[in-house]
Amino acid sequence: MDALFDAALDEPAFSNSDEGLGWTEANCSTCVHDRPARTGDGLGGCPLILVSLMGRRPVEWLDGPRDERGRYSMAGQYLCVEYRHEDDGPTDPRPVPDPPGQLELFPRGPYEGVRMWLRPNPALFSAVSR
Repeated sequence: MDALFDAALDEPAFSNSDEGLGWTEANCSTCVHDRPARTGDGLGGCPLILVSLMGRRPVEWLDGPRDERGRYSMAGQYLCVEYRHEDDGPTDPRPVPDPPGQLELFPRGPYEGVRMWLRPNPALFSAVSR
């Protein structure tokens, strides 16, 4: 938890409670990482939400789609790289196996980085229009 807080950006994730509740309802309500908190285990919830409640923005929350004026919907303000839908199966990504007979010059682990399982559909998070 301390490492997540230290790595977070020193800026509030949301400007007000409506914005925060709108985003968490659209994203965290189906995420496997926050399921324990929704089922009554308050200590087992997503630590990224706690970081945002402490006034910082987790680096795992990337900026979501914006329109030509920079506007966004509350649900699409951020894209969480740790998001895993409850019905998607295993929560940890598995590395791509090396081809049979292929030699390895360098270990792949440090170069694989964080991967998102599903490319978000911008149509689901259309920007606010007036």
